Amino acid sequence: MPMSLEECNALVAKLARQPQFACYREAITEGSKREPIIDGCGSELAISCRKCGIEGAEGCARAYLEAPPVALVLCANRLEEGEAEDALRHELVHAYDICAAKRDLTKCMPLAYSEVRAARESECKKGTISHPFCEWFRESCIRRTAANATRTIFPAEADWCVREVFKEALADLAPTPSDSGLGPRTPTSIPTMTPRADAPNADDGAACAFHVCSDAEKHGLRGRGSGTGEPPPPP
Repeated sequence: MPMSLEECNALVAKLARQPQFACYREAITEGSKREPIIDGCGSELAISCRKCGIEGAEGCARAYLEAPPVALVLCANRLEEGEAEDALRHELVHAYDICAAKRDLTKCMPLAYSEVRAARESECKKGTISHPFCEWFRESCIRRTAANATRTIFPAEADWCVREVFKEALADLAPTPSDSGLGPRTPTSIPTMTPRADAPNADDGAACAFHVCSDAEKHGLRGRGSGTGEPPPPP
């Protein structure tokens, strides 16, 4: 059952006190003071709950970023308590990548990079079992989720962009010192690149066809939010 606004706001207040969430908000605030690329970066990131409608960025989202100023909105009427934390994690990664890491998520490769990081922290976050086979499934979930999200904006280039940035993005744990054990913290910047003429389209070399992570389908990105749209079926 979806949360009420009161339940959502209480959960946000609780999560905001956790070290990882506090780390993200502090890093976003400090990093965004350095030549912000989006109007509205530079102040403390506001997080709020809303009963979302059907128009604009909130039309099919469970959570999304709005600007200016850059703020994170959770759609209480579309989230259960167990889903809200994942949605918050997902959007915090995007907010950090925009305001602190200065990535332009209107371009395919930076967006794919951010989607890999966001999926790793939310829809495909590490479970309690550590085993090479489990990690293979988790990486497949991350690839699939990031490709589905990137594809909503870049339908032809999404799979290629995810493949190009996947290894580096997976290892980039900024701003936290550790999260999943998949790799060391490796803060990087992704150059703006124009896809090669031979870059595959969305139907070539599609992401892992295994139906790994049901939440991946629930949170396909729409614009710059965690949406509810259904992804394309696997090949």
